[in-house]
Amino acid sequence: MEKTTDAAARHEGSRSLGRRAFLKGAALTAGLAAVTGVGCSPSQPQPTDDAPKKPEADAQPAKPVKQAPPEEVYQGICRGNCGGGCIMNVHVREGKIVKTSAIHQEDDLDTRICQRGLTHPQRVYAPERLQYPLRRVEGTARGAGEWERISWDEAITYITDKWKGYIEEVGPQSIGVFWGAGTYSYNYMVWNRLVNLMGLTHIEAGYDMAALNQGWRMYGMSQYLIGNHGNDVVDSKYIFTWAHDATIAGQCRWAYYQEAMKRGAKLIVIDPVYTGAAQKADLWVPIKPATDGALALGMMHVIFEEGLTDDAAMARATSAPYLVKADDNKILRMSDLGVEPTEGPINPMTGQPTLVDPMVFMAADGTTGTPEEIADPVIHGTFEVNGISVTTALDLLVERASEWTPERTEEVTEVPADTVRELARMFAEGPTNLNVGFGNDHWSNGRSITMCQLTLPLITDQFGKKGAGVGGTQGASTSGWAEANLGGLLFPPGAVGGLQFPINYLPEIMETGMYGEMPFPVKCVVNVASNLLGCAPDRNALTAALDKVELVVNVDQVMNDMSRYSDVVLPVPHWFEFETISSCPGKWADLNEAAIPAQFECKEDVEIAALLGQAMGIEQMNITPEDFYRTLLDTDALRARGITLETLREKKRIKAFDDQWLYGSPEAPFVTATGRAEFFLEDVAPQFPLMGYPVDAKLNSLPHYEEPLEAYDGNPLREKYPLTIWSHRDKFKVHSTFAVNPILNEIEPEPTVELNPADAKERNIADGDMVCVFNDRGEVTMKAYLDASMRPGCVWTEHVWLQEQYASGHLMEITSHATRDVWIGNQPFDTLVQIEKL
Repeated sequence: MEKTTDAAARHEGSRSLGRRAFLKGAALTAGLAAVTGVGCSPSQPQPTDDAPKKPEADAQPAKPVKQAPPEEVYQGICRGNCGGGCIMNVHVREGKIVKTSAIHQEDDLDTRICQRGLTHPQRVYAPERLQYPLRRVEGTARGAGEWERISWDEAITYITDKWKGYIEEVGPQSIGVFWGAGTYSYNYMVWNRLVNLMGLTHIEAGYDMAALNQGWRMYGMSQYLIGNHGNDVVDSKYIFTWAHDATIAGQCRWAYYQEAMKRGAKLIVIDPVYTGAAQKADLWVPIKPATDGALALGMMHVIFEEGLTDDAAMARATSAPYLVKADDNKILRMSDLGVEPTEGPINPMTGQPTLVDPMVFMAADGTTGTPEEIADPVIHGTFEVNGISVTTALDLLVERASEWTPERTEEVTEVPADTVRELARMFAEGPTNLNVGFGNDHWSNGRSITMCQLTLPLITDQFGKKGAGVGGTQGASTSGWAEANLGGLLFPPGAVGGLQFPINYLPEIMETGMYGEMPFPVKCVVNVASNLLGCAPDRNALTAALDKVELVVNVDQVMNDMSRYSDVVLPVPHWFEFETISSCPGKWADLNEAAIPAQFECKEDVEIAALLGQAMGIEQMNITPEDFYRTLLDTDALRARGITLETLREKKRIKAFDDQWLYGSPEAPFVTATGRAEFFLEDVAPQFPLMGYPVDAKLNSLPHYEEPLEAYDGNPLREKYPLTIWSHRDKFKVHSTFAVNPILNEIEPEPTVELNPADAKERNIADGDMVCVFNDRGEVTMKAYLDASMRPGCVWTEHVWLQEQYASGHLMEITSHATRDVWIGNQPFDTLVQIEKL
């Protein structure tokens, strides 16, 4: 073992890169390019016919042209969590990756590579790459950067010896595993397998999950999340891009929207900020932040008032005909009419039979029966059925929306009443693509906003046909192959499952030692595929919680914020250094080839998890990466599509889904328990009930408006912290992936905070000043950038940089881990701050 520092851990003999070093490195690279003839250095001027020529005697013999070394090309997949999953050529010369390039597709709109994808060679050979396992030097503080190099055997033994002690002392639930989306392929799912086999705790990330879970609860999880294929938007007449800058956050799909606009589609952008998408829009609606749910309710009011609904579609495919009991807000079922429930299929999660208790529908003549018996149910009315007062779910929705007149909507959202009416009419006319992003989900009222937004297609028949449905981040990526063997992969024989809690709850659990009423000491946190301290909110509270954890292990490619604050760091390869399989986005099964062998002492996730599991005596973790992928692909349905490991290795890209997929059509019904999309939800309960937080089930059963927890108008905290800050995706990073990249950092060298000139003048801030952004939770120093298009009272910054790239502090220090408890998510936008010039 040898003692080393952070810098030596990243690259022996190299120093930590700061902003100046980035620029120096870029200049050096340019200089080398000029010397060696590589790159874009200008060519030497050539003599013209009129220019004097050297005498022949002075002419030098021509030098032989050096032949370029032979080149091999492999298929790689860019797997950052931008939703792109772009396949690309990876060019290798003399064993080195030298460049990447786009792979031409049948559809030109699918042929793409972005600026991040083009810079992968710099990531492959980045000085911050982790090269071998590291352990924090005993007696030094976490984050101090004092490391000792250890072997893989030492690392696995050190971790699992501690695990055995924790399990003997308090049980396997004391070991928590957190994984994010830093590698968007199937290989990281091996950690889920390990958790289920050992009975460990899954600490959920919460990133974007309030909106996703809400969408799945309403629409079910289809092959493209809850919508059609991403390219379906080319057949839309209206594209409602809502809280989503599709030119950046949806960059991989922006070509589809451009094509749709060429064909005559109208782009409507609803966003508080004049984004890149807003600049391209036919109509930009600068809504007041976090009031989007009120706008959707106002649009519903107009749709109902003007008769713009499609009653036949609602009766066929939505919760409109549900009969809801007045006394308990539950759906009328056959058991309420004296018909006993029957046993259904075994629930594989519980091992117990399900209960079949069909709901009751009513025909126009007043007869009642099961949905199978009532082909054309009523969707309006209040009735007495066997003495039970019931109202259709649709009429309850109409009542809920009735108070949201365009005028009241304008008061709350600052969207003019006439614009509210115009938006409603366009949406109902269709075909309309609801291109939603996760901007709303990053507010603490994001779940309710999502519910309001996703109800609009259901009442206007904007689903199940070309050009209509939910797109953007909710609908344009796959949720994984529905036909893959995920059950066999993640729940093999012997799996016992485990507890779950979200990262938001870790500070409270570590402070109290309790998970609800249950003693719950967390002894170890294993972090995988996520720069947790760089991306999770309330960084100071999270750091304080981790300080109480005995063992923190990080599995990553680079020495980032989370790596530095760990006790053991395990290195994984770059994406192009090992073979894996991906299914995002679209209809393809794609193979990522190993263009070069894994460098240094890196091991991929399947190997690492297998080593840990085997050291713990878990027989089912005695798997190789090849075993893992063969299990994943082991279904008759995939074989019928010609998808096996051998065919993927041969063809590299195979179609996993049909070209035409119209979610919500009779041919592709909603994948919910009822086969219907539901704007009425029965028995809404907390996602994590052990914490005991109350939920108003009746309020949450239908779309409703609620204010954010912190950044609302009447909050007294605004006297101290009058500005609302949120972050935006940026063209040069995916979360903190690509944050350290010489070429991209030359273009965007440092964090900035954008504010309106009026807000800047009030604080005596000039363009380019260094400023401190702060609140009671923490602070961060950034460079000010004045932008007249920024909404007064609001500021924004890039999401997200590494700590070393901030002059001081970190963006995540000022954000809050507070959340509402139906679907837990991370809501960093719901943040009040003050800004001072330094």
